[in-house]
Amino acid sequence: MTSAQQSWDSSGAWDPAPQRQPPGYVPQPAPPPVPRRPRFRESGPVRWWGVLIGVCVSLVYYVLVGLVSWSTTSLIGLFLAAVLLGGSAGTVLITRGDRGMGVGVAAVSGAALSVAITVLAWNTFNLDQAFI
Repeated sequence: MTSAQQSWDSSGAWDPAPQRQPPGYVPQPAPPPVPRRPRFRESGPVRWWGVLIGVCVSLVYYVLVGLVSWSTTSLIGLFLAAVLLGGSAGTVLITRGDRGMGVGVAAVSGAALSVAITVLAWNTFNLDQAFI
């Protein structure tokens, strides 16, 4: 038998004496488990195409509302009603639907509200006369 075969032979294997702890030995307690790092993920991620769809649909909606109006007063009234309806639709989309679309609807609703308030101020204070 060669030395390489002899080292792998189990008949002449080296068997050390079992390790025993000294009398009175108390092992140290195991360290407490380390908690995993928390992972915070968005439950409904906002995607760019959802925002774009919300913006486009809202723009079409507000343009149609503006085309239906017959006077400045009706434009203001219809825009304020449309902003309330669009804002509530945006709120529902943000809380229960696609958050990206809700963001797009909310952004355009805010812009429509600012247009309605600007037209109201322009009409109320007769700013047409200021620029003549």
